[in-house]
Amino acid sequence: MVIHVVQPGDSLYRIAQMHGVPLPFLIQQNELREPARLTPGQTIVVPQPAETYLVKRGDTLGNIAAQHGTTVLSLWQNNPQLGGTDRIYPGQMLVLSYPTPKLGAFAVNGYAYPNIDPRVLRKTLPYLTYLSVFSYGFDRTGRILPQNVDLLIRMARQYQVKPLLVLTTLGEDGQFSGERAHLVLQNPSTRAALIENLVQTLENQGYAGVDIDFEYIPPEDAESYAAFIREVRARLEPLGKIVMVALAPKTSAGQRGLLYEAHDYQMLGEAADYVLLMTYEWGYALSEPMAVAPINKVEQVVRFATSVIPPEKIFMGIPNYGYD
Repeated sequence: MVIHVVQPGDSLYRIAQMHGVPLPFLIQQNELREPARLTPGQTIVVPQPAETYLVKRGDTLGNIAAQHGTTVLSLWQNNPQLGGTDRIYPGQMLVLSYPTPKLGAFAVNGYAYPNIDPRVLRKTLPYLTYLSVFSYGFDRTGRILPQNVDLLIRMARQYQVKPLLVLTTLGEDGQFSGERAHLVLQNPSTRAALIENLVQTLENQGYAGVDIDFEYIPPEDAESYAAFIREVRARLEPLGKIVMVALAPKTSAGQRGLLYEAHDYQMLGEAADYVLLMTYEWGYALSEPMAVAPINKVEQVVRFATSVIPPEKIFMGIPNYGYD
């Protein structure tokens, strides 16, 4: 696969000729709505497949996959223009395989609100390992607040993606609350109730695990928070469910600030199956103009995280959005 950077005077026809790929195929793979309009600096992905297939009348993705010893999921992954759907037409070129061997294995987790556009979700699911449904809150008694997520979980399972419940300190008022975290962490009976309600929700709705995202926790609750994560993992591990915990982007163990102090990287890394580094939001709607995730900031966080947490436990957050 080649990434072509558009130069002044380039046209898509010239780029297709330069790399020896059919023009319609290049348009499809890049999902270009206006292929005649290119901008210098724009990147064009030029796939260089090992094997392709031209769709014939009567073909289905299932039949094509069976005939060529592959899977429908692989066809979706190799052909983003399909959008995760089974809609194909005669004459359409599909990529069956690429010549470059895989460099290794990695997992991908994506966050989705319950009101996500199903077309966006369907297009993304073929590339995910986990789908984190954002988000569930709880009340002062440890009762999990319900969410209408049946469609998301059903679609995740259809694409062999493991859905995760994102547990946050959202309350009935829709606001995040460090005080709510403090109350549950310091009250053994409420904490036990929350864990049992969490187990019941995971089982009833078909989740593969939980992603716990407690933010703005009072600094004095750092050890209690790690203990809570250990308790959740001890309860879920026999059920075959995973526990992930989201970490504020720290660059050192002693970093000050309400967002950071209760997130002890070493303790939480030991307590959970996986951690997610929230390596984004340096630049946001109210900040100075800057990148959402400046590479130097991200590197500092990752460098610190890998010094105290096994790298194989770490997911690195990558934003796919921007602000005006």
